[in-house]
Amino acid sequence: MNSATQTLLTSLRTTVSNIRANKQTFLISVMTIAISVGILGLFLIIFFNLNALLTSWNQQVQLVVYLKNDISPSEKSDLKDIFKSNSKIQSMEEVSKEKAWEEFKLTQKNSVGLELDLGFNPLPDSYKIRFKASENRSRHISEFAGQLQKNRGVESVEYGEKWIDRFEKFMIFCQLFLLGVGVLLSLGLILIISNTIRLSIYSRQDEIELMLLIGATPSFVKIPFIFEGILQGLAGSFVSLGFMGAVYSYLKTEFRPSIDSLARGMELQFISQPFLLMLVGLSILIGFVASYISTYQYMQVLNKR
Repeated sequence: MNSATQTLLTSLRTTVSNIRANKQTFLISVMTIAISVGILGLFLIIFFNLNALLTSWNQQVQLVVYLKNDISPSEKSDLKDIFKSNSKIQSMEEVSKEKAWEEFKLTQKNSVGLELDLGFNPLPDSYKIRFKASENRSRHISEFAGQLQKNRGVESVEYGEKWIDRFEKFMIFCQLFLLGVGVLLSLGLILIISNTIRLSIYSRQDEIELMLLIGATPSFVKIPFIFEGILQGLAGSFVSLGFMGAVYSYLKTEFRPSIDSLARGMELQFISQPFLLMLVGLSILIGFVASYISTYQYMQVLNKR
């Protein structure tokens, strides 16, 4: 057995010994990591599903083109030619003012029980246009709406641009919020774990000083405590994944009808595998950084004596 393997095995045995000697402190750190990473994970689940909801709504967005009452046949023909020339249009439905009025009256009757009879039809003829799925679908709809608005036979166009814009801004805010929460939780965890490792170090202070006196290198002393921090991060991440999985299963079971009403056919999403690995990696990195800081500071204090 070479010296590197022997050093590694010795460090692992020392790490296990440290954990056994400070079980309560170790478990508190693990649970703190689990709760913090779990909170970050829940925010990620919410973000992913809001993003999926926005995508689903975007796919259902249709452009409604309202025509002027005095539109000429030639203007109407030109408008249809514009529709046909756009390769990104999936379907086009012409809605007469009579049909639109009947649909509106039926909607009012079903929703509020109100039967309308104004004696005249205030609604214009219109076209309902659906677009094919594409990467820049929303931007294309917006540009095409601006083009149609300039047509002399068009009264107005609508496609829900205000709520789409607001929702996209909200998603940008969510991204910044997630980043801020992640940074704050990471800094807090580094402080907690570093203090935990520091307690473990001071509980073995006499033993460490003796080891250094008989020739042990600072690296040999540091490695067990760094392993301890990494194990805390790894164990905390696994506990948090179990917690997130339980919450996800509960939400999926209890809120399926609400999700179907918001976006038909949309499934509640869990965190994708790359982000799960990222959370585990982040927990391990936090444990490593925190333990390294503690051991480095302790060695600096010893060197000054």
